Amino acid sequence: MTAPEAQRYARLAGILLLISVIAGGYGESYIPAKLLAPTDIAETSRRVASSLGLLRTSFAAYLIEAACDLTLTAIFYVLLRPVSRPLSLIILCFGLFSTATYAVSEIVYFVASLPYSDADMIKVLSPEIRQTITYVSLTVFGYIFVLFTGFYGLAEILRGYLIVRSRYLPAWLGILVALGGAGFLAKNIVFLAAPQHDSMLFVLPTLIAMLTTAFWLLIKGINPAAWPPPTNS
Repeated sequence: MTAPEAQRYARLAGILLLISVIAGGYGESYIPAKLLAPTDIAETSRRVASSLGLLRTSFAAYLIEAACDLTLTAIFYVLLRPVSRPLSLIILCFGLFSTATYAVSEIVYFVASLPYSDADMIKVLSPEIRQTITYVSLTVFGYIFVLFTGFYGLAEILRGYLIVRSRYLPAWLGILVALGGAGFLAKNIVFLAAPQHDSMLFVLPTLIAMLTTAFWLLIKGINPAAWPPPTNS
């Protein structure tokens, strides 16, 4: 790959990162938090039943984010392969696994709407069972996300390491990306070992790293002079 081609991929990655942050923030955090009323089954069901459109739009936003994440996983593999092909491949596998796992949680999230949107379920299920399905679905959705954040975190730590070594991207950006991944990994560990101390603040470094990387790639991109010359391999 030539330097101009790599630069185009870098610009595209910046755009996709911004879209991913916006779509993910809306579909994975903002709307689910508005729908789930912790420890209150009846209120959660009332919110979902009256906000089916919001739930579906948030799921659609997730689909956009998933498409961006899958594309980004491939782009970063291409951009960082010159540094280390084996590590880039490992990061690619971690990224695909993380996206696939979260897709499972989103399926569970969508199930929360079915007791109030699927005609057959409305007919055969009692109000109590429908409320229970909705509440359990939203709760399990959150658990699946937290239980597997470590895989995403490991991918980001390795990606940050390759960025530091790359020379065609700034080392400080790689450190920031690695710290963001460490936040996700820490959240996973704390949730399993000491759930009473779990906090969404662990995710803040990842958000900062994503936004910083997005703007850097859009404005600066790679350093073409430091990009390795194309090879036949």
